[in-house]
Amino acid sequence: REPIGQSQAKPSQARTMASYDTDVTIQDALQFSTMSSTTTTNTTTTTTTTTNELLSPEKIQCMLQACASGDESTIAQLVNNEHYLYARQQEETEGMSPLMVAAREGHGTVVRFLLERGAPWNALDRYGKCAGDYATERQHWDIVNELVDHATRAELILGAMMRANNRGERSSSPPPSSGGAETSTKPNYLRQRLTFSENSILDEERDAVMMKWERPLMEAHAQILTNNAPSGKRVLNIGFGMGIIDTILQEKHSPSLHVIVEAHPDIYAKMKQDGWHLKPNVRVCFGKWQDVIPKLIEQEGLQFDGIFFDTYGEHFLDLEDFHKLVPKLLSPPNGVYSFFNGLAPDNLFFHGVACQCVQVQLGELGLETEFLPCEIQMPSTQEWEGIRRKYWHNDRDTYYLPRATWKPQCVDRKTLATSDTPEQTESKRLRMI
Repeated sequence: REPIGQSQAKPSQARTMASYDTDVTIQDALQFSTMSSTTTTNTTTTTTTTTNELLSPEKIQCMLQACASGDESTIAQLVNNEHYLYARQQEETEGMSPLMVAAREGHGTVVRFLLERGAPWNALDRYGKCAGDYATERQHWDIVNELVDHATRAELILGAMMRANNRGERSSSPPPSSGGAETSTKPNYLRQRLTFSENSILDEERDAVMMKWERPLMEAHAQILTNNAPSGKRVLNIGFGMGIIDTILQEKHSPSLHVIVEAHPDIYAKMKQDGWHLKPNVRVCFGKWQDVIPKLIEQEGLQFDGIFFDTYGEHFLDLEDFHKLVPKLLSPPNGVYSFFNGLAPDNLFFHGVACQCVQVQLGELGLETEFLPCEIQMPSTQEWEGIRRKYWHNDRDTYYLPRATWKPQCVDRKTLATSDTPEQTESKRLRMI
């Protein structure tokens, strides 16, 4: 769950997996990292004092006009002969960038040129829109795909670099696409006292750990995990929270084995108070999944027909770490993995890129992922009262439910995650990208 404006992941929808060129290098990622560090938010632009001294305001406007009309010669003249920053600079009033203008007007050749010259795909104007939003609004689907593919490659490489640079630690610094916003990662979450009510669980900062309005989403997840079977499935849930999906699984799907991993002591105490450890076929494991799951794999060899992941306050790299364990936990050939899809909740295009990144990452592990659109009733304004940060858009009435299953060709072989060291996995990921 990521409060709006505090995206943990990279940012379309359930697109088919793209085929990526194989000539992306670390140098490309470093260049993108440099330009990404100047990403704007909806209240500021990328303009700096240094940049203002280098670039002419008149030529910035000239660049925007050239991008609007598709004047490739003027664009090339300004970027190649004047200054490369003309490809990236946003104007002051509305925060429009050359890439936003070119994407809005449907000039695909210009979009590709600007991306190659370092234009940040994830810059936002003062209305909170990025180039992908403008292309989507005008239904320039070729440009949308171009932007998604570029963004996905860049984010996967940056994620690999971040992992390599921060191995062994999970800082609270925001991820590549957050634009420097406050992160929703909470390293001290397990030490916080929680507040329980009928409609929510809140942490000490009054951010919502979970809310009752999610029940329809959890019902859909439960159906997917069990293939809507009335009984007999073996299920694993990482993160109990309010116990919504676990209650649904017990009431409607009668699992033959129901393992729940919960790390927060307050939630675990309430689970015991409510008698979850006494329910038939239920096994409650208290502790961090990072400690519990390896024991289930190595000491017991447990596998599950359905796996659900829904933790709170963790780093986005923790989700990737869990994904590497899924092939060891998911029963072939019909097992189903899913997770609460609150990735990059503050922008639909960013959300789409996040889904694409997950799709590629799970694909490397032998899993095929689709994102199923589910129409939902949006939480009311009253339901957010008393909560510091929202983690869902009130203007988004579609939830994209992840469903990952084994690729047929991968059922009978070990995947990267089952045999490789973390260093080998990252090396292979870079080569595959």
